[in-house]
Amino acid sequence: MKMRRLRKRGERDLCYVKDVKYPTAGIIVIGNEILKAQVKDTNSYYVCNLLYKCGIKVKKISVISDDIEEISEEIKNASNEYTYVITSGGIGPTHDDVTFEGLAKAFNDKLHYHPKLIEIIKYHFGINDVSSPAFKMAQIPQKASLKFGLNTNINKPNIYPYIVMENVYVFPGSPVFFEVSFQRLYEELLSMNRKFIKDEVFIDAKEESFANALSTVVKEFPNVSFGSYPVSNCRYFKAFVTIESNNESDTKRAKQRFYELNPANIFINFDRTPHINCVAKYNNFLQTCSHRSIFEQSLEKLRQFYQNPEYISICIDGSIGSSIVIHLAHICKTQLHFDTKLQVVCFKKKEMPVDIEEFIKEMIDKYNLIVYTVENTTDSKINASISHLRTLLVGTIEKTGKDKVNLNYESLKYNHINLEIYNPLNNWTKKDVWTLASSLYLPYKLPI
Repeated sequence: MKMRRLRKRGERDLCYVKDVKYPTAGIIVIGNEILKAQVKDTNSYYVCNLLYKCGIKVKKISVISDDIEEISEEIKNASNEYTYVITSGGIGPTHDDVTFEGLAKAFNDKLHYHPKLIEIIKYHFGINDVSSPAFKMAQIPQKASLKFGLNTNINKPNIYPYIVMENVYVFPGSPVFFEVSFQRLYEELLSMNRKFIKDEVFIDAKEESFANALSTVVKEFPNVSFGSYPVSNCRYFKAFVTIESNNESDTKRAKQRFYELNPANIFINFDRTPHINCVAKYNNFLQTCSHRSIFEQSLEKLRQFYQNPEYISICIDGSIGSSIVIHLAHICKTQLHFDTKLQVVCFKKKEMPVDIEEFIKEMIDKYNLIVYTVENTTDSKINASISHLRTLLVGTIEKTGKDKVNLNYESLKYNHINLEIYNPLNNWTKKDVWTLASSLYLPYKLPI
């Protein structure tokens, strides 16, 4: 059984992780546009996420050029090495779309015009001129087969199939078509009822302090896969360890053994999903809180606002105050049982840091938010998109918070938008903010 070194970048090796036997996959992303950074690859991320849910380990992601020899060699090697091979890109009508040629060469096959694909191009795409470059998409290896899936968005079969040859599955590069098409394969793999049983341990200590214990437990549990990951810029924990196997018993026993080998006070009962079962978690927090009235008053005020949720929005900026207001509003939504999504307004700066942008996107996905972006522009479309809003909730405290409120207000005035600004955290101290955020493990990017 192979073992790979797990190291912190630029530092010595900290522990070993064993590679446990699972069905495996290799992903091949094909396209010069990816290598030139003209197009961003999102397909490999999408596939990795879904294959993990199917109990399949992705062992390699390769990005290669539109070259027949290179494609052929990569497919051949991956097909011999992995259970499944997923390719993305290179199956269009242009001269550099040569994935099918590379696929045929990898398996010593020849191309032919598949009658079903010709029919699709003629009757669905409305192209009858056989000299059209579009018919290149109908030319696939003779031994390849077609797989049609159901487009769940419209509840109709996909017009264009993905191509299967041996253990190689060929998909288009465009994420719009790739994701819809890949769903068919995902459902097929998911039906095999394989899955990983994974747990996480959060630690308020540096990796060096538990590295020996981790090395010990790795040796004691050869059928369990472990990973150790340092974390920066997080006040909740310094590292976390993943424990993963294909059965619940092994994962549980390995976790318990790791706990036994370390001091109890280094472990943190961190919650990655504070938005789930949020009311019960909030009520539990109140039971242990010595000055609960400040939190109850703010939540009650928000409940009053959210009697008419369609008029209320929240300023989202990545700050801890913003996260608190969004979370409290989420609690209100759960308590009041309204179906309307929470609305947030993002005041877009010219050079907003990438990590802040990514965090805001994560918050939008996690809390299922509707977001409106406001820039320093008099664009009438922006004004119209938020013209229905009446109140903007901001999460700020003390003088720093006041400055932020004024900054947002200036952006509103510049855009001729009239919103009442209300701060639910107006009477909160920094201690109050941190007490709630740390007790519920609320995500944030910018501190107080």
